[in-house]
Amino acid sequence: MVDQLRIEVRDAERSDGDVESLFRDLDALREDLLQLDVEDVGRPDAGPAPPGSRSSALEQVNALLVTLTAAPALLHQVVTVVGKWRGRSCGPAPDVSLQMGGRRLELRGGDAEDQRRMVALWLDACTTAAEGRRTGDG
Repeated sequence: MVDQLRIEVRDAERSDGDVESLFRDLDALREDLLQLDVEDVGRPDAGPAPPGSRSSALEQVNALLVTLTAAPALLHQVVTVVGKWRGRSCGPAPDVSLQMGGRRLELRGGDAEDQRRMVALWLDACTTAAEGRRTGDG
């Protein structure tokens, strides 16, 4: 079974005028993720903006969509790569949101042990849901 994981980056330190550096940083994350056994890593199609709306340039480029097989080990590797990428950031690490199957994980600054527990719970929930879909229980 194939799943899609949406990764969104929010960096309070970055302004709308700094879209190019966000693009470069996300391209570096994309390259890191492509080193794993994922199907694809690309940018989600934002679609047309609603009439009368004004969205910032950062809202258009702050996400990646990872297509991967629903394997717990692979999902764990993806989360590890995202964590290492955050750690390489100049200045404060950007906030990152991971969304898969209606489950969302927010990676922000804070206690490392709390973050590890949250990641473990999220991975467990995603794995349980994927196994349920495979067996017809979910």
